Amino acid sequence: MPAKIISYSFYFLFFLTPLVWASSNYELFEYNKMIFVYAVTTIIVGAWLLRMIESKTLIFKRTPLDIPLVLFLGANILSTIFSIDPHISIWGYYSRSNGGLLSLISYLLLYWAFVSNIDSSKIKNILKFGLASGFLISLWGVLEHFGVSPSCVILRGEFNAGCWIQDVQARVFATLGQPNWLAAYLAMLIFPALYFFLKAKNKLELVTCYLLLVTFYLAFTFTYSRGPTLGLIGGFIVFILLSVFSGRLSEFSLPVISSSVTDKQKTGNWKLLGFILISFVAINFLFGSALTSFRLVSKFAVPARPGITLPVAAPSGTQLENGGTESGQIRFIVWSGALEVFKHYPLFGSGVETFAYSYYQYRPQSHNLTSEWDFLYNKAHNEYLNYLATTGIAGFGTYMLVIGTFICWCIKRIMDKNHNSYFIILASILAAYISYLIYNFFLFSVVIVAIFFYLFPALVFVAAESVKPLKLPLILNPVSSILHSIYLHPSYIKIAKGVVILFTIYLLYSIFQLWYADTLFAKGQATSDAGNPGRAYNSLSAAVELNPNEPFYKSELAFAAAAAAATLKETDATLSARLKTEAVLLTDEVLKTSPKNVSFLRTAVRTYFELATLDKIYIEKTLQTLDTTINFAPTDPKLYYNKALVLETLGKKEEQVQMLTKAIRLKPNYLEALAKLKEATVSAKP
Repeated sequence: MPAKIISYSFYFLFFLTPLVWASSNYELFEYNKMIFVYAVTTIIVGAWLLRMIESKTLIFKRTPLDIPLVLFLGANILSTIFSIDPHISIWGYYSRSNGGLLSLISYLLLYWAFVSNIDSSKIKNILKFGLASGFLISLWGVLEHFGVSPSCVILRGEFNAGCWIQDVQARVFATLGQPNWLAAYLAMLIFPALYFFLKAKNKLELVTCYLLLVTFYLAFTFTYSRGPTLGLIGGFIVFILLSVFSGRLSEFSLPVISSSVTDKQKTGNWKLLGFILISFVAINFLFGSALTSFRLVSKFAVPARPGITLPVAAPSGTQLENGGTESGQIRFIVWSGALEVFKHYPLFGSGVETFAYSYYQYRPQSHNLTSEWDFLYNKAHNEYLNYLATTGIAGFGTYMLVIGTFICWCIKRIMDKNHNSYFIILASILAAYISYLIYNFFLFSVVIVAIFFYLFPALVFVAAESVKPLKLPLILNPVSSILHSIYLHPSYIKIAKGVVILFTIYLLYSIFQLWYADTLFAKGQATSDAGNPGRAYNSLSAAVELNPNEPFYKSELAFAAAAAAATLKETDATLSARLKTEAVLLTDEVLKTSPKNVSFLRTAVRTYFELATLDKIYIEKTLQTLDTTINFAPTDPKLYYNKALVLETLGKKEEQVQMLTKAIRLKPNYLEALAKLKEATVSAKP
């Protein structure tokens, strides 16, 4: 029974993870997928332990990646210990959660559970579940492009794509939440689909796999994502080069309903591969692509990308008004900031997943001249630089060791003439892996892509029969003897199984609590944005009660309490005073836990400024917190502008002018600051 639970859990993992999303959460897509992965990991590990108890033996298999993965885990643990924000490093950046230490541990548990419990006979089924999910998501994306988003049908019962703020017709994202993420996911799935296409045993399978590939590529094309497109091209180049240099692709014949195979038929796979590539080019000829502007029909025009407009002198409008900055230009700026973070935290980085806050400290001033000058960048938009900045040489080096070990192992196996039957699956999975590595140079990993990153190698090792049982060292023989004596008592086995089952249920319940707390938090945020601090306070309080260890909840609850206190000032002075005290205590607690978290400091500024309507003493507290925030984000002009607004309430015109001048120096086209400076200068004249 445990073995079946493990197998079906992996089927569900591959099939359901990319499909999971919910409209009731703070972040609709990534957070829900990560919660689902935690739940599935818990079930798989619980079943794995039960299987070991039932079989009375250690079930753990070794693979070529064990040492690199353990070293990578160790580097991330050290980075978490020395992190500027350990909570973020453990749990990950809240709205995504993927990338924190817990998510890494989850992926590694899935990796070792896979190689230890899944045999080669199940590999194709697991891939088929993944491809089936990809097919549904691709249909979802194709429908979005033509104006009918299944999401809108589900949420509103409307057969259109109008339920999203984003123009989903221009760049589809289906259930992945962002076009680049959908494209990266499909780019990695196209190669396993190619494997089944080249290994088709009859014409029905051949046609089915061809339609699958075409559907995948249609949805991929409609994302118009450049990084994943380069990755897909790189993957195909690698697949073709491996086929040429190994001379292996022609060893497999074109599927025919005949027992005789001629030399002409042995070239069948090359013809099939060429036919697929021609089909993909035909799709781009009709609909355009992320890298070309040509299209056969103007209706299917590629979405126009904004041009670069970095002004030399102060312009007459903002970047957003004059035309958004091209994404490549912004990436170069963010990358330079990431390198600065690395220079200051070279060994273990600023901490796992802390880029959103360490980047502020070294954010280039040129970022202020882009259309995304006030966006929070929680990733370096380059996975390698992100690891370098947040985990230092230790994390980056071990990450590259994992990648290099797998690539070298695959190439060695592919070139080995003794493993002919494994060639296509090895080459296709390696090609998918390469597409991921190229994509990561421009973007970053998300939940389903991270699952592929860890489980595609596991899948290949199992398929190529390159896993072997772990032999315990002699030093652990006493432990084995103790376990053996326990196994001799049936009652002990029942107790052990009961403990595992209860602990698994407890973890699943805790994971559900985390998810439900997030829905309450999302509700509280929505009511707060709608200007109802009382209802926001109630929902946020419930969220904190369910998940008291999340400082993000407490930070927002503090602001809601301050806003509610200000609202009740005249009608209920007692309750207002209690809420004021709670707001201060919660803010102090959050800043004590995460003193370098710029987002929490910004919320603290808002909270103290709100409390200043009750007691003028909090004006000074607001200014002090602003100074602390500026210390951690010295190139952010909005902080200086906000400080100027606070100084204006105190009538400190001279200091206000100084702050506005600094803001404009950092961002010459800051219209609000320019207007406020003009106003302050005029009012200061006698």
